[in-house]
Amino acid sequence: VLNNAYGGFNSCLFAYGQTGAGKTHTMLGATGDHRGIIPRSIEQILTTVQETAESGWSYTLQASFLEIYNESIRDLLVPPKELEGRDYTIRQGENGMMAIADLKIMEVTSTEDVERLMATAEKHKTVKGTDMNERSSRSHTVFQLRITATRQLKGDGPKQTLHGSLNLVDLAGSERLSKSCATGDRLKETQSINKSLSALGDVFTAISKKQNHVPFRNSKLTFLLQPCLSGDGKALVLMALSPADTSAHESLCTLRFSSLISQCELGKATKHMATEGAGGDSSATGMKRPSTAGPSSGMSMLKKPKA
Repeated sequence: VLNNAYGGFNSCLFAYGQTGAGKTHTMLGATGDHRGIIPRSIEQILTTVQETAESGWSYTLQASFLEIYNESIRDLLVPPKELEGRDYTIRQGENGMMAIADLKIMEVTSTEDVERLMATAEKHKTVKGTDMNERSSRSHTVFQLRITATRQLKGDGPKQTLHGSLNLVDLAGSERLSKSCATGDRLKETQSINKSLSALGDVFTAISKKQNHVPFRNSKLTFLLQPCLSGDGKALVLMALSPADTSAHESLCTLRFSSLISQCELGKATKHMATEGAGGDSSATGMKRPSTAGPSSGMSMLKKPKA
């Protein structure tokens, strides 16, 4: 996933499963050796940026962190009191990515930037308690890193530019009302969570059946991540299961969802690379992506068609 992101592709990783199965801990983690996928991914990319500097590549990393709460977008890098009046409209952006109006974007150049960003997002994220989970995420969170790489070829030769993105998504956990006993605001949140997860399932179903119409616009989450799921990028889904016997039914549903995803095939990915100067401007799309390892246990990968 990381190789594809800084290689000029739109990449996405989801954490999916029932509430309380450990998705947020997997994605965010804690401190030190218990860091989650998001901080470890940024740190790995920063290391790669330093290593590739010797070959002439120069990188710019821009990060955003949002949550989708009751089908409304909230910026996790902005204090709640400053959210009023902001228009978080999703629209088609450049280089195959979606853009969100008024969303705060921070440049990342060091691990200290990562730590500050994560701390700010964690403070603003919506977390409440239910009978199934005393610290239940009540929203989907989407961390997005936009990666731009440039280099000058052969002294004063043409300039190459790569545009990629890394989307790391912590999905709110599915809930059964008979177990969570949610009421009031918690009930509305549960209904919204389950509805958006159902919309995500509808997208994967349409992709697996190769339907002409894929309902990306049925939810904010699927519309935002359409570039990664529509053949323009690559997606990986991590399945989180609870070891409790009482969660057997939910675990079975998660595994069935994993089976559905494994039947999905995306079209040929688009590599967003442009070359400027020395005989005119050109761009390259659909180029061969860097090789990556296959899915490990607990992960489902959306397949590419065989050559």
